[in-house]
Amino acid sequence: IEHLSDAINSYGSESNFVQINENTAYFSSSTLEDERYQSVIFSTLFIDGSWQKGKYINLGKFYSTANVHFPKNELSFYFSIYDQEGNCKIAFRDYEKQITENLNNNINLINSTNTQPHFGLHDEQKVMYFVSDRKGGYGGLDIWLSIIDKNGNFGIPINAGAKINSKFHEITPFFNELEGELYFSSDRNNGLGGFDIYKSNGRLNLWGKPINVIQLNSKQNEMYLTFYNETKGYFS
Repeated sequence: IEHLSDAINSYGSESNFVQINENTAYFSSSTLEDERYQSVIFSTLFIDGSWQKGKYINLGKFYSTANVHFPKNELSFYFSIYDQEGNCKIAFRDYEKQITENLNNNINLINSTNTQPHFGLHDEQKVMYFVSDRKGGYGGLDIWLSIIDKNGNFGIPINAGAKINSKFHEITPFFNELEGELYFSSDRNNGLGGFDIYKSNGRLNLWGKPINVIQLNSKQNEMYLTFYNETKGYFS
């Protein structure tokens, strides 16, 4: 485990570091403003053996942006937006049109938090995992999923199930297609402390018992695990 340099890390909170090719990555950085966290998304380039200082990405006039995800072979990327009232929705940015749009109300259910989108493939079936505190869950923030049809339409969200979710908070899903495992963080009982990273084998809402990834966890918070390839990943 190596700590990224102060070109990336600051006195604020850095999270969701996602490498998308050999020399490009994106991450979120947040600071406490008037007793509220405000975050923005940065891009960074890998030059001469190190990641460079982040470049601010302007995605529109939102109070905060975070949790960026780049699905493979798509002309858009997805992220979370927050308004002044603390409402959280999932939006996407179209590369060609250079516009930002919210996902539909099935995903962005009114009066609920909807955040941290992550796309995966199960036998060519495209699915979006995300985090929500909507009714019908097991308590706190749960991981949900929406199956996407061939026309790009998002299906009615399905809870990822009792093997993944608990009465505590489950956050930051990442499906590792190389291993067929869902990684996520939870502050459930019997962890090492705070949020721990767990993994489970399966698909959609059919998962095995989660395993604590003790190699990465401590008494503090560990979250936002992502993998770039078979041997390299990042977490906060």
